[in-house]
Amino acid sequence: MLALIEQELAKLPSRALAIFREHRIDGLTQREIAARRGISASTVESDLRLAYRLLDDIRRRIDEE
Repeated sequence: MLALIEQELAKLPSRALAIFREHRIDGLTQREIAARRGISASTVESDLRLAYRLLDDIRRRIDEE
């Protein structure tokens, strides 16, 4: 299951994947990520939304099996 998740996450745009990891693994807030990367908080939010949507799709597929 972990391999499937990693494979699917790799399909995200590189910035979205990096932001997801900074937020979920490194524990940075959305504001911290935005400031660190020089982008807007709404861009961070949008990229996180992509990652969470992908994870939700994976969860649904797993639940259907």
